[in-house]
Amino acid sequence: MAALRCLLLLLFAPVLQAADVLLLSEENPPLNFTRAGQPSGFSVELVRLLAAQAGDRAEIRMEPWTRGYSRAQREAGVGLFSTARTPERESLFQWVGPLMQARTCFYSRRVDNLRIDSLEDARRLRRLALPRQWYSTDYLLAQGFDNLFTVASQDKMMHMFALGRGDLIVASDIAVPQLLGLRNLRMEDVQQQHCFMEHESYLAFSPQTDTALVARWQQALHTLYRDGRFQHSYRRWFADRPLGPRLEAVLGQVTR
Repeated sequence: MAALRCLLLLLFAPVLQAADVLLLSEENPPLNFTRAGQPSGFSVELVRLLAAQAGDRAEIRMEPWTRGYSRAQREAGVGLFSTARTPERESLFQWVGPLMQARTCFYSRRVDNLRIDSLEDARRLRRLALPRQWYSTDYLLAQGFDNLFTVASQDKMMHMFALGRGDLIVASDIAVPQLLGLRNLRMEDVQQQHCFMEHESYLAFSPQTDTALVARWQQALHTLYRDGRFQHSYRRWFADRPLGPRLEAVLGQVTR
């Protein structure tokens, strides 16, 4: 009888330990990536702190961006990070943040000797390979770019760039070193060109997620701002990188 009871407990343990929220992310170091088979990165560390502060159980899972982006718009209890908050996306999600501020720029191969000073300059190029449903892809499409070739992932983007099949890549200044590393490229191999967008990254919950849970997580983030845990985690990952003026302003408002 005792053995049967133990077996039943083992069988139902996964149900009893079910997560309150499912948090999806993509491979995008240093914010979110897999290390030794486990999710890691600044944003991963931060959402774990948020879950603990909010008192919720969270499962973190790495998925391709397009799949996670779709699920986070239609499934209750699902969040997606790190997600750029843009006017076009505002009504698609419930937002918790900001978590990070970054600048988005074009990058060319240094050997190509290009000079891109504006969106118009980039629009005249032969081809830009960009992942589907990236905020920068959506933005450039809205600006009338007809030379975009959309791909399934940032790895595919870098593959085309390394082979010379894309004239430029688009990346945030915080992620570009790791993106280049996917194809054994270095910062010395590329030239930063026109920077056309600054954005803040958020945790984006689906519209179907309980609004009380979203509010609880936003309040948990404010607690991390006030007690210094957010700043401590940021400095661990980005010792030489300033927070950025917008994020500084948010912290100032919450902590004063």
